Amino acid sequence: MNNKESRLYSFLRRWRRHSEKSQASEELINHLRNLKIEGASLGKNGDYTGAKATLSNALEQASQYPELASLESRILHELGVLEAAQRHLKAARDFFRQAIKLESKLGEEIAQSITLLHLASLETEQQLFSQAIAVYQQALVLQRKNHDDYGCALTLHHLADLYARTGDVATAIEVYEQVRVSEAYGNNPSAKAAALHQLAMLKSSQEEFEDALVLYQEALEVEESINNPSGKAATLCQIAKIYERQQNLDIALTLYQNSLKLTADNPLEQAATLHHIGGVKAKQGNFDEAIEIYQQSLELKVNQGTPQSIAVTMAKLGKLQAEWQGEFPTALKNLRQAVVMLQQVGSSEAQAVSEVITRVEELAKRNAG
Repeated sequence: MNNKESRLYSFLRRWRRHSEKSQASEELINHLRNLKIEGASLGKNGDYTGAKATLSNALEQASQYPELASLESRILHELGVLEAAQRHLKAARDFFRQAIKLESKLGEEIAQSITLLHLASLETEQQLFSQAIAVYQQALVLQRKNHDDYGCALTLHHLADLYARTGDVATAIEVYEQVRVSEAYGNNPSAKAAALHQLAMLKSSQEEFEDALVLYQEALEVEESINNPSGKAATLCQIAKIYERQQNLDIALTLYQNSLKLTADNPLEQAATLHHIGGVKAKQGNFDEAIEIYQQSLELKVNQGTPQSIAVTMAKLGKLQAEWQGEFPTALKNLRQAVVMLQQVGSSEAQAVSEVITRVEELAKRNAG
């Protein structure tokens, strides 16, 4: 054997030993799979420290074996989920991207699309909408390629929502229409009702009221079929808003009242609906009733409502107390408190309420004189 052959033989022998050594045993593979499952479970139960240690241990071992790359990508995915749950967004994004890179290399397109959805959700939460749209579109390509019809419908739903939030209403409507006719969503009535409701809201925002009413009616039928009183109440409120805008106040009032009956166990929903009823009563000239209803709404909102929601009702109440009842001290107290709350949350409505205060103060002076 010459020197060249000797070196080749030595290399092959070392390669064979390394290859044999690098093969993961079935026992190790099962152990690492169990660690992944255990880590994910610990994370779901709130034991983030234990979950991180378990998953990191699994990742360290899996990464030593090229044939376990698929398992490694799943562990990276779970670490991303874990970090996202703790609001460690940079770490979560890094883990998701590592998983996506590995899944792409392995050609595991279904797994890759799932990780892309998690990453897109993360971008959406941070209001990085253009990035989120791009990631959802990547996922959609893979879902369509692999005939994941339900996944496609779900991703389209997310995309439509993002287009709406970024002001691209025409594209949002176009995408929602795709969701609406999706057979996959037909088998998920809850998701379909939500899509119909959101599409109807967009149509209404474009003043396409007839189309919106048709869509809301479709949503109502679906919500009725799955016994979803909360969803039905929300849809009835939206229909009522259309009739209110069209000055069909009696119809609007009936719809708001029907909605109110469905939300007895939800004080905040009741408060919001009462606010709308108060507005209709005021438009009908039933000011005493409107004041009483606004007060009911305010009582429900005080402990649980958002500052802006409380302030808006307080401002409506104060305006009526001044203009109809002549209760200027009480009215001004409510109006001034409303302005402070609106200013604290940076609401543009603060200016309008300030102008009401100026008018009420002048009215109070004239009445005092």
